[in-house]
Amino acid sequence: MEKWQIREIVLKALEEDLPFGDRTTELLIPPGLKGSAYFLAKSELVICGERVAEAVFHEIDPEIKITWHFSEGTLVPSQTRIGIAEGKIQGLLKGERVALNFLQHLSGIATKVRKMSEILNNSTILLDTRKTLPGLKILQKYAVKIGGGQNHRFSLSDGILIKDNHIKALGGLEKIIEKLETQSHTLKVEIEIKTLDELKFILEKGTKVDALLLDNFSEEDLKIAVSLIRKQRPNLLIEVSGGITEENLKKYAGLGVNFVSSGALTHSVKAVDISFKIEKVWE
Repeated sequence: MEKWQIREIVLKALEEDLPFGDRTTELLIPPGLKGSAYFLAKSELVICGERVAEAVFHEIDPEIKITWHFSEGTLVPSQTRIGIAEGKIQGLLKGERVALNFLQHLSGIATKVRKMSEILNNSTILLDTRKTLPGLKILQKYAVKIGGGQNHRFSLSDGILIKDNHIKALGGLEKIIEKLETQSHTLKVEIEIKTLDELKFILEKGTKVDALLLDNFSEEDLKIAVSLIRKQRPNLLIEVSGGITEENLKKYAGLGVNFVSSGALTHSVKAVDISFKIEKVWE
């Protein structure tokens, strides 16, 4: 994640929150008043988004100094001070909410991913998806990596993933396989399948397929599918998706699949609770 990418996102956020300045702060707080404020983790969390929070304050006032007590990816207990900001009070107050919004959201993703990765216990890799919030994809996928997961495709340009609508639009799996056999490309091919019959067809005919996405398979059918793949095409990569939650994830550990993917890591994760408290004030 490059500095310019962070700055571009931060500037848009500040434009939304400070279109004509901060009326309250500018009315009440003297411009020269300085102080310090601390970031407090109010629940156990994996810290993520420090560079983004710093960028928020530095765009408002380059003289604000941020000191973090823990590095990105650290799991910290509840009620822990994770960092301190020092500078002009006006700048601290103007940047507070936007900085916290980023920090809480990204730490929420990293915390969720860490918990789910631990459930998988290194037996299977946890992947994100493209189900990200518009404009925040690069930050959300960064948070997944900080939490211990891996990124799937970043964009539609990054690989060939054939899904149900591609299959429907072309007229069925047979047409898809015919097309793959005749089209020249250098990318790995992954195809989404929803039934054991589709799987059997791919195993027999899909010689140009490198990975399979087993979507919404029952636990029983998933075990049958993994067994068939390992017997007939042991080099095929297996990804499982559909309704993956922290609660049901354990059943996928040790099942023999390579990847488990979950859109919930980014599209509906709960923000963690972090507060920002003014502690000292001086002239």
